[in-house]
Amino acid sequence: MEKVIIKKEILSKVIKKRDPQLNKTNFGRLLLICGSASLGGAAIMSTRAAVYSGAGLVTLASDKINRTSMLSVVPEAMFMDYKDTEKLKKMINRSDVILIGSGLEKSQESLNLINLLFTEITDDQILVIDGTALSLIGEKNIKLPDKGIKILTPHQGEWQRISKLNIENQKPDKNYSILKKINADYLVLKGPSTEIYSIDDSQKYYKLTIGGPFQAVGGMGDTLAGIIASFVGQFKTSIYNTIQAAVYLHSASARSLSQQYYTTQPSQVTDHLAELMAQAAKKLPKDSSGLE
Repeated sequence: MEKVIIKKEILSKVIKKRDPQLNKTNFGRLLLICGSASLGGAAIMSTRAAVYSGAGLVTLASDKINRTSMLSVVPEAMFMDYKDTEKLKKMINRSDVILIGSGLEKSQESLNLINLLFTEITDDQILVIDGTALSLIGEKNIKLPDKGIKILTPHQGEWQRISKLNIENQKPDKNYSILKKINADYLVLKGPSTEIYSIDDSQKYYKLTIGGPFQAVGGMGDTLAGIIASFVGQFKTSIYNTIQAAVYLHSASARSLSQQYYTTQPSQVTDHLAELMAQAAKKLPKDSSGLE
């Protein structure tokens, strides 16, 4: 497979000035099924990233213990208790994009949430699967749903559980073969140099080269999942290009901040997103980040 390096130009290719005639309903109805009682921080970081990267309407379905902390940090988002099954079904059905997995515990409750979502998902919805949901799918051999567009965002350990490939054997041709076998549409394989695959393109894959150890802190993956879900909900272009733009923006924000900070925290990365998106939409020539 041919390796293609993701360049800065992907941002202006995807991120456009907003039509003044549109409103929040035109920029994605996003549902996050994330955050068990002990892991609420991951859910909040995903939610905050989704909101700050421009999603129109964002709802977090989580353990009710996370309600107050989420609303105090992200008042722009809505909240619901994911144990209210009937309400959750209705929210799934009215959402354009559903993100599941960030901050879920390995539990029967989480398995129930995965199975419910996989039962309710429809053809015209986009499903982003992250974190513990990926691990549970791999460990329990859960079949991905036939319906919907499915984007997997594993780190190498989670991909090993799904693909059964040891990290050293996670080569492009093998990754693509597994992606096809498990009936997924896109793979964002997070690592030292994140790789992106599409089931519709067996000839090449895309590689990110602007990341770095300044991102090696907890919550970076949760933040990326929120940005990806936000982007595929609001930008009506090629999903493959849109995923690439989301991945690039995430690392571009961190890399820019790393000029001043030894490590970059997810909250800092999220705070910087809207500024970089504005630059991309306006195609501003000024750039002090040194990005490719």
